[in-house]
Amino acid sequence: MQWTKLSVLTNNESQDAIVNILMDFGSLGVEVEEQNNEIVITSYFPEDFNINDQIPLIQNRVEKLNEYGLNPGKGKVVSKELSDNNWSKEWEKYYHATRITKYLTISPVWEKYKKSFEQEMVIKLNPQKAFGTGVHPTTKLCMQAMEIYLRENQSILDVGTGSGVLSIAAKLLGADSVKAYDYDDDAIDSAKVNIELNGYKNEISVSKNSLLDGLKEKSDVILANMLPEAVLPLIPQAKETLYAGGFIIISGIINEKLDITLQTLQSNDFILDQVMTLGDWRGIVAHLKGEGE
Repeated sequence: MQWTKLSVLTNNESQDAIVNILMDFGSLGVEVEEQNNEIVITSYFPEDFNINDQIPLIQNRVEKLNEYGLNPGKGKVVSKELSDNNWSKEWEKYYHATRITKYLTISPVWEKYKKSFEQEMVIKLNPQKAFGTGVHPTTKLCMQAMEIYLRENQSILDVGTGSGVLSIAAKLLGADSVKAYDYDDDAIDSAKVNIELNGYKNEISVSKNSLLDGLKEKSDVILANMLPEAVLPLIPQAKETLYAGGFIIISGIINEKLDITLQTLQSNDFILDQVMTLGDWRGIVAHLKGEGE
């Protein structure tokens, strides 16, 4: 298979905004590198994305950042065609172990990583092409919230699991039942590879499903690292799928969509616990009203 390596040359000021632009065009993971006082943000797209046809649109979005008071620097979009083999070499060059939270670290499968302290928990990931490295700000926000709010022996639903990294993190943090769902067949395959890589093949179930459609079983926590377009219809479903007092942890929300997301939570009997910020991204923790609240 052929892949397109798409890079945007920018600076720290516009880094988060450009990551958001790439995600709007289908990117599920990026790598960020500093070169000669510039920031290079890179993502990989399979040939069936036809991303080369979208480059003028991406370039236009980058140039329009000036209208929002952001200087994109050079703001140049460049692409390069890669084979499967060359794609793998590119990932291995840029992707290294990264501490995500106080206790959770993500490491690529090809890197031998030694724990820096006894309580550190290491998640091994094989990026599986377009499904990301697990170090995107939205993933960081979700895992940081999980480390704060998850308790041992809880039941977890991971909606839009992608690489499966949140499901793996949930098990490491003491979850009992973990069920991961995604609508994309490639995402399901990617999640299964990473879950087995971390020794949870028989402890985390992975199934194809659109959001929470048709699911009746109640859970303690729902994880949703996805764009607002998917989160908003998920929230009413979460109301019916969580135990009273159960938590929903949401990430992938840009600031412009924060208010509508909070309003949708409130109108579905959720109580806000925390809004977390990392760059231009927002993470939300809320719980379903319990008796007397």
